[in-house]
Amino acid sequence: MTPHDPEWGNLTPPGNRQENLLDILARLALFDTLTRQELHTIERIMHRRRFISGEMIPTPQSGLFIIVSGVVHVVQRLSNGEQTMLDTLRAGELVGEIVPLDDTQPATSILSAEQSELVGFFRTDLVDLINTHPRMGFKILCRLAQIMSHRMQHAMTDLRKIRRTLMKMENTSQEEEVGI
Repeated sequence: MTPHDPEWGNLTPPGNRQENLLDILARLALFDTLTRQELHTIERIMHRRRFISGEMIPTPQSGLFIIVSGVVHVVQRLSNGEQTMLDTLRAGELVGEIVPLDDTQPATSILSAEQSELVGFFRTDLVDLINTHPRMGFKILCRLAQIMSHRMQHAMTDLRKIRRTLMKMENTSQEEEVGI
């Protein structure tokens, strides 16, 4: 999939009023440090797409997407062919946030849980932006790092809670075995 692939074009159902992309970008956390003029520059590299409930969202390994509206599920295909849901993401959350920084193929897929709209850009566009507008590229990458750090802190807190729960369960099990 390329940045010019029609699958990621500006698709809007006929007769529906579409919110201005610039206004959408202005309210997204990833771009909240950008000026209006910088948002106009970003607007030129953004791609916008709507998905119906149950539709698999093509997440190219070279792009970052933000959920504008709706709900999506992060799913992983198991070796037996079944899928398991790993996470649910809502408006304002990022999909593929590591992709602009890493070339590896994602291990998960994204499934639209309801009618959803996403906006995004491709790595090549981001690299071009960094080369032509380094200050703006720095602002975006810095904000991306902050968002990823925040997510990592929450994940570590959750992991610690799970570890404490497991330790309590192990201690209870050992006490029951000893007869305490």
